[in-house]
Amino acid sequence: MQRSAVNASSLLPVLEVHGPAGESFAVELGKDRVTIGRFRELNDIGLEPDPQQLITRRAHCVLERDADAWWVIDNGSVNRTFVMHDQRMDVVNGRTALHDGDAIRVLGLLTETGEPVYWELVFRDPLRTNRVTSEAVRVYLEYDWIQAKLFVVQGTRAEEIRNLRPQEHKLIRYMDQRNRANGYVPVMCTYEELIAAIWGDEIGHIEAEVNRLAYDLRQRIEPDPAEPRFLQAVRGLGYRLETHAPR
Repeated sequence: MQRSAVNASSLLPVLEVHGPAGESFAVELGKDRVTIGRFRELNDIGLEPDPQQLITRRAHCVLERDADAWWVIDNGSVNRTFVMHDQRMDVVNGRTALHDGDAIRVLGLLTETGEPVYWELVFRDPLRTNRVTSEAVRVYLEYDWIQAKLFVVQGTRAEEIRNLRPQEHKLIRYMDQRNRANGYVPVMCTYEELIAAIWGDEIGHIEAEVNRLAYDLRQRIEPDPAEPRFLQAVRGLGYRLETHAPR
């Protein structure tokens, strides 16, 4: 993703990026999904240099646009992702909505005395459309490890997704396991991980097979398969499954 000088008149949201060693540049958010990590070659935005290797190489965190809102999602990183809002710094659990002036913080340096120094990515979106919210029934996925069953939960009603194919079940089970180990903060699973989880030591399997499996699964688990909310693609990298802890 191309760096530029800050353009105050931009019609697009902008990240103003400031590094621990005085680095400064701006990035217009012209895509619906933007990855942030250590290396420019592997991410839309690279936070270089990272001499102490504190930032995840690929997709430390991800920015995503959902309708008229932007969200930051921590991708199960070791050193986490934080958001500064109204002088309060909060850890990103799951995903956090971004508002004009919020600052994403990623640990970039530890001083000799152990003091943390952060990369700061200030989100600017003064032209954002204001959303009128209404009370809605919550819908989410829940995987029961004891029964090995997948449920779509809506309000107080849980509907089992029956007759999952073995490959679909392996994908769901692996991705929920990754979420479970990360405190049910959704983790992006790479194509390489998913191929190994689904087919084991079998050779010759490719990304297109994972995409086809994800497409078929979405037809069964998503309220609207055309706009998936549970099984989300991270373009060019893999997928993230949003599951919740069993009730």
